[in-house]
Amino acid sequence: MRRRELSDEELNRIIRLRQIGTSWLKIQHETGIHRQMAKRAYERWEHSKSMEELKEARKDVAAQAFGEHINYLIKLAESLVSALHVPEMLRGLGNADEALDQLWMRNIQGELEPSQKPGTVEIRHVVRRNRMIFKALQEHTREKVRWEALEEWKQARNNAAEYSKELRLEATEVIGNILNNQPGLKEKIKTAIGSNDITQKISDGVRETIWRGILSGKPDQMHVLKGSGVLTEGRVWLEFYEGDSDTRLDLNDVELAKEVLGMCRGAVTNLRQGIKSDLVRRLADEVRQMQDRTHELEESLEGLLLRPMILRTRCELCPA
Repeated sequence: MRRRELSDEELNRIIRLRQIGTSWLKIQHETGIHRQMAKRAYERWEHSKSMEELKEARKDVAAQAFGEHINYLIKLAESLVSALHVPEMLRGLGNADEALDQLWMRNIQGELEPSQKPGTVEIRHVVRRNRMIFKALQEHTREKVRWEALEEWKQARNNAAEYSKELRLEATEVIGNILNNQPGLKEKIKTAIGSNDITQKISDGVRETIWRGILSGKPDQMHVLKGSGVLTEGRVWLEFYEGDSDTRLDLNDVELAKEVLGMCRGAVTNLRQGIKSDLVRRLADEVRQMQDRTHELEESLEGLLLRPMILRTRCELCPA
């Protein structure tokens, strides 16, 4: 015998009665529908309702997870572009792997605590996660972003790092030759700054001056300054460029400072225009390449462009 199907009106009546606590026997009396049939119909409806609620809940969870996924991708893209910028100081110019390693170890939600050192379990987890997110970023953008630009940036960064080492050697040699030819000046500088390692200290300042000239287009940023504040009154120093206290030479004598300034300007001219000028030119060319590739990726990975790219594509990390 075929089981009778309840009408929508009968089912709705059973649901209303059951939800106010009516017993199955009383429902049978009030509706004329056997209590077992009413109970089975109600349980089927309840199961169907639970499945719909679960489906909606899953949709909400997936939507929230996808929103977080998009935010992670955009934050990593921003961190990547930031990591590609040319460092302000030449001494901060490591090779490409060193620069990107700093990115992979960075918590994209915020900087890591100082206690979290490379090689720890926490750092390895962050590195693994960031590399996975980077792969996902590439998958989402492979048709719109020219990722070859990153490889070109890496090559330029590695070249620049090598040229900077050569420049350090050349600057040290030039300053060393000048000081060896002027022993009196050399002794006066040693006495003023209280150190025997003046050749390296001055050559580091000269290198940073050349580097800042490449970045700013202003080749001469060296100045002799006299203190005028409570803490600096009476002091005289040679500043290779504004704000760099690490290479500043405290000479405490205006005439000596001017003499050292002239020597340093001569060294910079020698390195920029003399027989080793090709080294500075090659370094400048690699800097421009780094800047151009960074600008290209910065424009391609702009958040306003990146969000619709991600919404239209999928990657292995996309929530179902």
